[in-house]
Amino acid sequence: MCTPRVKTKKSSTRCKKFISLLLKVFVFVRIYVDKLIDFLFGCYYKSRVQIVPKPTNSLVIEDATTLAKQIREQKLTSEHVTRACIDRIKQVNSMINAVVDDRFEDAIAEAKSIDERIKNNKISQDEFETKPFLGVPFTTKETSQCKGMRSTFGLLCRKEKRAEEDAQVVHLLKNAGGILIGLTNVPILNMWSETDNQVYGRTNNPYNSTRTVGGSSGGEAAIIAACGVPFGIGTDIGGSVRIPAFSCGIFGHKPTGELISTKGLTYRTGQEPSTIMSVGTLTRTSRDIIPFLKVLLDKNVNKLQLDKKVNVKDLQIYYMLDNGDPKISALGKEMRALILRVVKHFETNLNASPKKLNLPDMKHGLELWRYWITQEANVNFARDLTDRKGQVNPIVEVFKFLLRCSEYNIGAIIYLVGTFLPVKNEKWARDLRKQLMDALIAALGNNGVLVCPSAPWSARYHNTSALQPYNLGYFAVWNMFKFPATQVPLGLDSEGLPVGVQVVAAPYQDHLCIAVAKELEESFGGFVPPFSS
Repeated sequence: MCTPRVKTKKSSTRCKKFISLLLKVFVFVRIYVDKLIDFLFGCYYKSRVQIVPKPTNSLVIEDATTLAKQIREQKLTSEHVTRACIDRIKQVNSMINAVVDDRFEDAIAEAKSIDERIKNNKISQDEFETKPFLGVPFTTKETSQCKGMRSTFGLLCRKEKRAEEDAQVVHLLKNAGGILIGLTNVPILNMWSETDNQVYGRTNNPYNSTRTVGGSSGGEAAIIAACGVPFGIGTDIGGSVRIPAFSCGIFGHKPTGELISTKGLTYRTGQEPSTIMSVGTLTRTSRDIIPFLKVLLDKNVNKLQLDKKVNVKDLQIYYMLDNGDPKISALGKEMRALILRVVKHFETNLNASPKKLNLPDMKHGLELWRYWITQEANVNFARDLTDRKGQVNPIVEVFKFLLRCSEYNIGAIIYLVGTFLPVKNEKWARDLRKQLMDALIAALGNNGVLVCPSAPWSARYHNTSALQPYNLGYFAVWNMFKFPATQVPLGLDSEGLPVGVQVVAAPYQDHLCIAVAKELEESFGGFVPPFSS
């Protein structure tokens, strides 16, 4: 009598070793493919480098909190500050293409009115307290609706659209005294990691015009880094605040999920039952994050502990060098060394004992994010590309793109095709997300932070993201968990481009991320302007 052969433990072990070997070969080859991509694009862009010039008025380098204080104390006028920012935008925008619509004359009129009220003592102390950014100019993404201003979302089919009212977060910042002076460039519908569209064109990095500014808040980060405005509002569904903040060397904070209104952001009403998108802050200094965040949180401000004092020496520090996903480019030498420098700083200067966090299933982070983005209420990329007047066919659009007759660029085409690819099943995604969240919350608790990579390298050449789309995984995983994360600039690399790290905490522990950001800013220098001082 014959009996079926049973797979032996030995053959199973051999199979695992073979798969492990294949992965190692893949990673090895991937490293050299990435180097080849960088080399070839570098050859193409070699003679096209531009860097933004030094500002003629040093006032534009100041942070929002300092400017607001000086305006309150009548050491500066809002008009002076506003005109300085407008002049700076005009000086740099032809090179970086960050600001795509403006209201300069109206902003100057508003600034004059504020100055007149302050001069005549018509603003009470209570009003000053409710308007912490009185007289300070800001910008926001073109996808954040601003009454009377352009609202194309980067779509040709919306090129004549103008917003009928302000997004809630814009309304809140205006109520806090901020003066809106312009709107900034975005990828189509915010859904790509490079800021480019057929309506406004591409935004260039202030440190090197051949490099990306990231996306989707790329125009916003670029104009802040170029010192056109001191701060601005961003949104983040897969790194859209933190990727541009990293690429442009500024601070970007994505708060704990679902605390800030999304009303008036692209097609959102603010009534959606759940979302992995967050409104976030973009600033040149960590000092501005908390007062700015308080404004945007509005009635939810008490759900965070932003005024709680944090002794960084008492924190448990964790770090991560990679998440084990072979599809994501491995950390380059400089980025790896940067993380280890941060770890060493905590060991040497703060007597901390940083621990390496090992969660093997984090390698599925990007797959989990892809599942959760399909759960976004009332979001359909193929339909939204038509301004909700139909639905595009991805196969047709690929052919139209190849024939150079598509209304959409390569980023939109890649994302469109990706939305039709299969995602992991619901049970797997929900179970693994809960398992990972539980493990992370158990480790971080209410007194721990995780220092992790932002990207494998500094901002790369334009369009290389189309060949390395999975690198989004460094950022997107924290949206899927709805954890707070702060992008912290830590100087420039050997190419003169910004580098930095992400600092992550458990939900509602935003104050820990921000406290560590302040510590690192003080120790490593924080924002470094793209121009020589």
